[in-house]
Amino acid sequence: MQTEKRAGRVMRNVAAVLVIILAIVALFQGFRMRGKEALFRNVAVETENLPEEKQSGDDRAKIACEQGKEVTYQGEKYVYNEDLVSILFLGVDKEAFEEGGTVGDGKAGQADALFLLVLDTKTGKSRLIAISRDTMTDVNVYSDLGNFIGTEKLQLCLAYTYGDGKEKSCENTVRAVSRLFYGMPVAAYAALDLDAIAVLTDAVGGVEVTVTKDLTIQDPSLKEGERKVLTGEQAQWYVRSRLVEEKEATADANSDRIERQKQYLAAFGGKAAEQFRKNPLFLLTLYQKIKDFSVTNLSAAEVTYLGTLLFRGGFQDAGILSIKGEASMGETYAEFHVDEQAMYEMVLEVFYRKAGKDHEK
Repeated sequence: MQTEKRAGRVMRNVAAVLVIILAIVALFQGFRMRGKEALFRNVAVETENLPEEKQSGDDRAKIACEQGKEVTYQGEKYVYNEDLVSILFLGVDKEAFEEGGTVGDGKAGQADALFLLVLDTKTGKSRLIAISRDTMTDVNVYSDLGNFIGTEKLQLCLAYTYGDGKEKSCENTVRAVSRLFYGMPVAAYAALDLDAIAVLTDAVGGVEVTVTKDLTIQDPSLKEGERKVLTGEQAQWYVRSRLVEEKEATADANSDRIERQKQYLAAFGGKAAEQFRKNPLFLLTLYQKIKDFSVTNLSAAEVTYLGTLLFRGGFQDAGILSIKGEASMGETYAEFHVDEQAMYEMVLEVFYRKAGKDHEK
């Protein structure tokens, strides 16, 4: 009798655990579906900034129909990939979040790091595009009172300055990035205080990199060519520091830091994917850890949906693209001028498919 009662209690406990697991799975799946629906409400191809006719030597790219959903370039027809969702990630200094400001008062800070994630929701494949903060593009400019003045050709990092240091700064930067990419839609944004790098790194148990350049001026262990597991504040410094580049004071001083950021993101993505495979709820844990360090229009449901696709689709194998162009010194600050033909071809390669072909990117 005692054995039967004990067995009954065990079965009830097992059943309770299974019910909890099912509830978690249902919650997780519900989050994913709500996230997908919400994201796609924000996606629309807005190509009013695409030229009706683009010249590249003898090559011509014409916007054929449906506001850029079909494009002809070098005799080939391309069709916009409707399964894509793009998210802009920005790295900003903590002071920008803490001080904030009003639109146009110039106290919002700058976006020091910018990456555009383009995710194919059908295949799970993703492309991450590194964008130089010094990229010259059309930026919305506002007066001290917050009134819209017009657009100016400025460094992309300044789009964040013409905002409130939070949502409006992000929205203005999204607008500028969309223009840079010929009107491709950016569905969401996530601005991260760069101090959060330490939190993210420790959450995945450290990130291993090969040091690309001698950085012993700040940390004796960061010798060029050595493998190093970065943790906490060390990772934060590795990703954000420009001390070495500022000392060299060259037009492309930001390029070394971008390479370190790309390297870190690829390694972090691999470690985060490992954690996700062990525990799918890791995404929500990560979201909670950095919530106070970030400004985003992504909900927990959207983060869950995107993270599930991203990690299952092989983020660590996606590779990180860079925009081609030329760095030069302006009157005061560095400027990065995009190679327009290469940029246009990147947009076609990432956001479009050749007509009649349904291939994975």
